[in-house]
Amino acid sequence: MQKFMFTATSALVLSGGLLLAGPGTAAADDKKDDASDGCTGVGLSVSGVSGDFSEKAEKAADALNDKLKQDMAGNMNARTATCAKEVVEAAKDRDMGKDAAAIAMATTIVETHLNNYTGGDRDSVGLFQQRNHYGSSEDRLDVGWATEAFFDELSVVYPGDSWKDVAPGEVAQDVQRSAYPDRYHHQIDDAEVIVDHLW
Repeated sequence: MQKFMFTATSALVLSGGLLLAGPGTAAADDKKDDASDGCTGVGLSVSGVSGDFSEKAEKAADALNDKLKQDMAGNMNARTATCAKEVVEAAKDRDMGKDAAAIAMATTIVETHLNNYTGGDRDSVGLFQQRNHYGSSEDRLDVGWATEAFFDELSVVYPGDSWKDVAPGEVAQDVQRSAYPDRYHHQIDDAEVIVDHLW
């Protein structure tokens, strides 16, 4: 007797439904991206800096390394500090405030440890590991643009600033739709430290 496995996908196929991947399916890959598996940092053009990072960014990284407790503790450098600063600037430009900036920051810590990767899981790229439906690779690799896209999705998921009444880690998960929903919560405290330092 042959056995069949009934899955959500087969249920959708049988019912004629569509299976759509959410923006955060990039986080489904348990393996972190690094240069050894083809993911390299791009030549960033962040806040007027192109590949050569400022002494100010190095000082910020050094100061943050002494304050952080989770994944980024001891792992900040001028490049990641520059990317983090761009996330903060995008939040400021949009008048989102420090809480929204911390949610975005925690998301980038979980997704890429503040590395602006040119590749990732499937078609995901950039700090937020955003999928193709967000925009072109070029757009998603632009830190300011990608942060704006994250905030756009946040506004769709939580209209009228309703996200302010929800736990920050849950908000990040609802925007990213990760297969690992608890990861964002663990990075919020460090994200707040980074945002406070760079604000």
